[in-house]
Amino acid sequence: MIPSDVRRARKRTCNVCGGSFTAPTQNSERRHNCLSIRGVVIGELPNECWQNRGHPDASELLASMPSYAQKSARSDLAHRRRLELTTRVLEWVQANQLTVDNIDALRRDFGQRAVHDFVKRLSAESRIRAQFESALGELRQRDDAAARKIAPRDEPPAVTLPEDFERGIRLFVEKTHRIAEIKHKHGHRYSAITVRKREHDARAFCEFLVRKGLDYWPQVAQHHLDEYISETNHGAADRASTFLAFIRRHFRLTQRFVRPRRRRKPPTEAVLPISEIPTVLKRLMGCSDLQVIVAGLFLALFAQTPTRSAELTYSNVRKRAGKIEALFAEQWTPLDPLTTRFLLRLAPRVVEDGANGATRLFRYSAGYLGDKVHQAVGVHVRPLRLGAVANLIRSGITDRGALHRVLGVSLPTLAYVEKLFEWDLHMTVDPEMVESRNEVIRGERTE
Repeated sequence: MIPSDVRRARKRTCNVCGGSFTAPTQNSERRHNCLSIRGVVIGELPNECWQNRGHPDASELLASMPSYAQKSARSDLAHRRRLELTTRVLEWVQANQLTVDNIDALRRDFGQRAVHDFVKRLSAESRIRAQFESALGELRQRDDAAARKIAPRDEPPAVTLPEDFERGIRLFVEKTHRIAEIKHKHGHRYSAITVRKREHDARAFCEFLVRKGLDYWPQVAQHHLDEYISETNHGAADRASTFLAFIRRHFRLTQRFVRPRRRRKPPTEAVLPISEIPTVLKRLMGCSDLQVIVAGLFLALFAQTPTRSAELTYSNVRKRAGKIEALFAEQWTPLDPLTTRFLLRLAPRVVEDGANGATRLFRYSAGYLGDKVHQAVGVHVRPLRLGAVANLIRSGITDRGALHRVLGVSLPTLAYVEKLFEWDLHMTVDPEMVESRNEVIRGERTE
């Protein structure tokens, strides 16, 4: 008797190596590349499969490519670009030619975002990832050195600045370069474009002061900052306030400047209504990507941003008393059955004692994961997260400290969401106690 899955099998072509393999028809829509067809292929893998290559890094590079899912013509283009980038890296690795100049060529051909996403999908212990991060750090230093040689403006400034203002800008730019060097030294990102923008914003504010007839920093007052707000916007005023705070530390100013405050939206406009949560979850369940589903459930039910979810590892999940728990902040949180089911499908070995605790739950980078979750649920991340916080408060968890320790939600955010609710403490008092209190107030009881 021929098994039913074999009877339904048919020839398919791999989207990575182009080889032909036999797979069950019922699994065809869920099996996308060489790596994911392992275990369901009937017979041997095609000779062209990357897993059959003798190089030890071939399988790792194959695993760095997200699964191919046909949605539109853009899906084909994105997959071809990822495949071309990864193939080129594999060729360089095999030829021992993964140099800084070659990685720079990747940035030019595919863009910095594509290279950054590729590196983030590699495992933390990857030798290739270490080489890329070292090379990208060196390239950032090159970019910053080149940016210092380029004048911030191609055109001469519209206003000639007094020496006092020019000196302030020069000191501010030097400080910005020191910040960039420190961040790059510790592996953080700080773009050369940010350095140029900070200088541009400082110069724009100084030109405004000159048009107002000012020549020295002690002449600058709060009303000048207020006028600058009215002529520009709150964003420009925020950056000008940062510049003035620096100037006040390096020049003799007695004036204290008040940073312009922005009015936050009322919670009723910023928090996703509870009536829309079922629709969001329904859209999420229609997604075919397990990583997106689990990250979306963490967001909609436990108020975890995709950025935080992307940082979770196997060590943040455990099985205790028959339930799966996750460590989002300081205390372990039991997961609901729906989230547990999809989490175990995403990472079946997550609760095993021998599982590598440093392995990340999600292969996607934080930015890419956030974009995918947003596309799946159809709403922005912030209102959905605030809606999750509001639902937790509705469920009876009104202790701010407990919510902060369990989920990592900041205390100001909790206080902001609490404004949605009108707490009537009198309704929580026993009626007999109310009557006794009223008798005492009226003087009817002296006991």
